[in-house]
Amino acid sequence: MSGLEIERFDGVPVARAHDDIDAANARAVRDELTGCVGSAARLVIDLSETRYVDSAGIDMLFRLNELLRQRRVEMVLVIPAGSQLHRLAEIVALPEAIAIHETVEQALGACSQRSGA
Repeated sequence: MSGLEIERFDGVPVARAHDDIDAANARAVRDELTGCVGSAARLVIDLSETRYVDSAGIDMLFRLNELLRQRRVEMVLVIPAGSQLHRLAEIVALPEAIAIHETVEQALGACSQRSGA
Protein backbone atom coordinates (compact mmCIF):
# COMPACT_ATOMS: atom_id res chain seq x y z
CA MET A 1 0.00 0.00 0.00
CA SER A 2 1.42 3.37 -1.01
CA GLY A 3 -0.64 5.59 1.32
CA LEU A 4 -1.76 7.92 -1.47
CA GLU A 5 -5.12 9.65 -1.77
CA ILE A 6 -5.84 10.89 -5.30
CA GLU A 7 -8.33 13.65 -6.10
CA ARG A 8 -8.88 15.69 -9.26
CA PHE A 9 -9.41 19.43 -9.41
CA ASP A 10 -10.37 20.75 -12.85
CA GLY A 11 -8.69 17.72 -14.41
CA VAL A 12 -5.46 18.07 -12.42
CA PRO A 13 -4.68 15.03 -10.28
CA VAL A 14 -3.66 15.91 -6.72
CA ALA A 15 -1.96 13.04 -4.90
CA ARG A 16 -1.74 13.35 -1.13
CA ALA A 17 0.94 11.21 0.45
CA HIS A 18 -0.03 10.42 4.02
CA ASP A 19 2.78 7.95 4.76
CA ASP A 20 6.55 8.18 4.75
CA ILE A 21 8.19 7.59 1.37
CA ASP A 22 11.18 5.31 1.68
CA ALA A 23 12.92 2.34 0.10
CA ALA A 24 10.08 0.05 1.18
CA ASN A 25 7.39 1.87 -0.81
CA ALA A 26 9.06 4.30 -3.25
CA ARG A 27 8.42 2.04 -6.26
CA ALA A 28 4.74 1.55 -5.37
CA VAL A 29 4.32 5.31 -4.85
CA ARG A 30 5.98 6.02 -8.21
CA ASP A 31 3.80 3.49 -10.00
CA GLU A 32 0.62 4.88 -8.47
CA LEU A 33 1.61 8.46 -9.27
CA THR A 34 2.48 7.56 -12.84
CA GLY A 35 -0.82 5.74 -13.24
CA CYS A 36 -2.97 8.57 -11.91
CA VAL A 37 -1.80 11.13 -14.47
CA GLY A 38 -3.84 9.81 -17.40
CA SER A 39 -4.13 12.58 -20.00
CA ALA A 40 -3.50 15.42 -17.52
CA ALA A 41 -0.82 17.99 -18.31
CA ARG A 42 0.08 18.42 -14.63
CA LEU A 43 0.41 16.40 -11.45
CA VAL A 44 0.37 17.94 -7.98
CA ILE A 45 1.94 15.86 -5.21
CA ASP A 46 0.98 17.05 -1.75
CA LEU A 47 3.69 16.13 0.75
CA SER A 48 2.38 18.36 3.53
CA GLU A 49 1.43 15.36 5.70
CA THR A 50 4.54 13.34 4.81
CA ARG A 51 6.89 13.25 7.78
CA TYR A 52 9.84 11.43 6.24
CA VAL A 53 11.35 10.86 2.80
CA ASP A 54 14.59 8.90 2.57
CA SER A 55 17.14 8.89 -0.25
CA ALA A 56 15.09 6.33 -2.23
CA GLY A 57 12.07 8.63 -1.98
CA ILE A 58 14.06 11.68 -3.07
CA ASP A 59 15.53 9.72 -5.98
CA MET A 60 12.02 8.58 -6.94
CA LEU A 61 10.80 12.21 -7.05
CA PHE A 62 13.67 13.30 -9.30
CA ARG A 63 13.23 10.31 -11.62
CA LEU A 64 9.44 10.63 -11.71
CA ASN A 65 9.80 14.30 -12.60
CA GLU A 66 12.07 13.40 -15.52
CA LEU A 67 9.74 10.62 -16.70
CA LEU A 68 6.74 12.93 -16.59
CA ARG A 69 8.65 15.74 -18.29
CA GLN A 70 9.39 13.37 -21.19
CA ARG A 71 5.62 12.80 -21.41
CA ARG A 72 5.05 16.59 -21.33
CA VAL A 73 3.51 16.45 -17.86
CA GLU A 74 4.53 19.05 -15.30
CA MET A 75 5.01 17.79 -11.74
CA VAL A 76 4.44 20.21 -8.87
CA LEU A 77 5.12 19.51 -5.19
CA VAL A 78 3.41 20.88 -2.10
CA ILE A 79 5.80 21.18 0.84
CA PRO A 80 5.07 23.67 3.63
CA ALA A 81 7.84 26.16 4.40
CA GLY A 82 9.57 25.47 7.68
CA SER A 83 8.85 21.75 7.64
CA GLN A 84 11.59 19.14 7.97
CA LEU A 85 10.83 18.01 4.43
CA HIS A 86 11.23 21.57 3.13
CA ARG A 87 14.70 21.77 4.65
CA LEU A 88 15.60 18.40 3.09
CA ALA A 89 14.27 19.57 -0.30
CA GLU A 90 16.52 22.64 -0.10
CA ILE A 91 19.58 20.53 0.79
CA VAL A 92 19.12 18.21 -2.20
CA ALA A 93 18.22 21.11 -4.57
CA LEU A 94 14.74 19.74 -5.27
CA PRO A 95 13.30 23.24 -5.95
CA GLU A 96 15.77 23.65 -8.80
CA ALA A 97 14.20 20.69 -10.61
CA ILE A 98 10.57 20.73 -9.46
CA ALA A 99 8.26 23.63 -8.64
CA ILE A 100 7.36 23.66 -4.94
CA HIS A 101 4.43 25.51 -3.36
CA GLU A 102 3.35 25.78 0.27
CA THR A 103 -0.29 24.78 -0.25
CA VAL A 104 -2.37 22.77 -2.70
CA GLU A 105 -4.35 25.93 -3.48
CA GLN A 106 -1.16 27.77 -4.48
CA ALA A 107 -0.03 24.83 -6.60
CA LEU A 108 -3.39 24.60 -8.39
CA GLY A 109 -3.40 28.37 -8.88
CA ALA A 110 0.02 28.20 -10.51
CA CYS A 111 -1.20 25.35 -12.71
CA SER A 112 -4.23 27.43 -13.79
CA GLN A 113 -2.05 30.42 -14.63
CA ARG A 114 0.26 28.32 -16.78
CA SER A 115 -2.65 26.73 -18.65
CA GLY A 116 -4.07 30.15 -19.47
CA ALA A 117 -7.23 29.68 -17.41
